[in-house]
Amino acid sequence: MKNKKLMIILGALALLLVGVFAFSLGDAKDNKDSKENTTNDKNSEISGDQESIVVGILQTTSHPALDAITEGARKGLSENGYVDGENAEIIFQNGQGDQNLMNTMAQTLVEDGADILIGIGTPASQAFANATDDIPIIMGAVSDPVGAGLVDSEEVPGKNITGVKDEAPVKAQLDMMLELLPEATDIGVLYSSGEDNAQAEGERAINTIEEYDLNPVTYKVSSTNEIKQTVATMTQEVDAIYLPTDNTIASAFNTVVNEANRYNVPLIPTVDSMIAQGGLATVGINQMDTGVESGRIAAEVLDGADPSDFPVYVLDRGDKLINIEQAELLEIDVPQSLLDDATIIESKN
Repeated sequence: MKNKKLMIILGALALLLVGVFAFSLGDAKDNKDSKENTTNDKNSEISGDQESIVVGILQTTSHPALDAITEGARKGLSENGYVDGENAEIIFQNGQGDQNLMNTMAQTLVEDGADILIGIGTPASQAFANATDDIPIIMGAVSDPVGAGLVDSEEVPGKNITGVKDEAPVKAQLDMMLELLPEATDIGVLYSSGEDNAQAEGERAINTIEEYDLNPVTYKVSSTNEIKQTVATMTQEVDAIYLPTDNTIASAFNTVVNEANRYNVPLIPTVDSMIAQGGLATVGINQMDTGVESGRIAAEVLDGADPSDFPVYVLDRGDKLINIEQAELLEIDVPQSLLDDATIIESKN
């Protein structure tokens, strides 16, 4: 009897041990499966990150013209297969006109592993060039890429940099100015002494003005703090003010307009967006188009094109633009032939 009870107890213990062992095996399998699933999820996330292209965009300062180029660059990337939030991550920085800050931002974008860099304006592009010799750099609107030390030549850049050159159609702009101001002889040229692109464009404008047998009068500023007084001085000495592509002037354009309007002196800017801000007229390069071309070139480089032998795209065409409200304010008669041929721009008050 006692042996029978002992056998029953031993059998029960054996069954219990088998159950515990089986449970342990099942739990271990579940844990293994769970760990494998977690690992697979992480691998999927890493794989997804690796497939997402990182685009670093650095804008020189805040201004409608540069904002339009940045917007265009995003559009150009998207139209050519690189969509922010889908297969691309766009990291945007704005240097607000501070070169030291731009250098820091450029270095950060490089260290964060950007696959390609787009500089909106010459100072931003130069900051990228100082930060890396390896990561491809796309110039988004640079007036003089060779003079700025960014490329060896426009035909064969020779470095990790290519992009868009926005060359103002100065002769077409002067032709339009003379249609509106046939008596103008003394033409003021205002630009920043601290920007390579502005100096190059300023000198080109001066040479062209001389070719028209007009008198160019040059004024340079080193910062936005000098603009108000400089423009006030210019208005006493010139018949019109020509403004080359210049980030410093652009960032304080409202000041330029206010001072010029006080003395009834018309402004002939290079940038199309400045007409709505108070410029009189221009043959303006479309800044959105400039950005779109920058984005297109960035996409081609991401697809395998070598920036060192990818020719710089020269954008030198523009549309005739005129601000009728500004013409009325300055009491300027606009010829009907010009009205028929130009796009009328409304002021943004």
